[in-house]
Amino acid sequence: MHFDLKHTFDAPVDVVIAAMSDPSYFDFMKQNMKLMSDIKSVERKEEGDRLTWKLRCVPIPIIKKLGPKDVPPEALAFIQESSLDKASKRLSFKNIGEHHQVRKHLENSGTMTFRDVGGRTERTMSGELKVTNLPFLLKFLAPLAEKLIYSNAENLLQEEARVFNDFLKSRK
Repeated sequence: MHFDLKHTFDAPVDVVIAAMSDPSYFDFMKQNMKLMSDIKSVERKEEGDRLTWKLRCVPIPIIKKLGPKDVPPEALAFIQESSLDKASKRLSFKNIGEHHQVRKHLENSGTMTFRDVGGRTERTMSGELKVTNLPFLLKFLAPLAEKLIYSNAENLLQEEARVFNDFLKSRK
């Protein structure tokens, strides 16, 4: 399933990119996002105009139980691998599930582009979310699962945009 999301921030593109590059942003997200139980920086490398990082993210589960079994938040943990090219104002990302079953059946990657819109910044996130490798008799459920997962992911991304906007304001 393909997705596109746009967010506009009341700051110039270079200010938005600098804020996204600020290592303290991840701690700010952890403290202010209610849909994430944990966010930790795992790795960060900066080389010229390119910044790469890995974050370990643990979302609050949308499903608390599967039959009699509890779904612990850790089961949905993923590593967000991001690479930001400041010169081209483009970020690529890939989310990789930590749990082997999630990693086997869920693929998510995409890009963010940043453009000036009259002194403000429009961030466009485009990507793909795929449920894959299902047994033959369950393949018909993939589109339904993708929609369910995306609706939760969209809520996370909308919350992240609000938190990022607050972070921008706190930097002024």
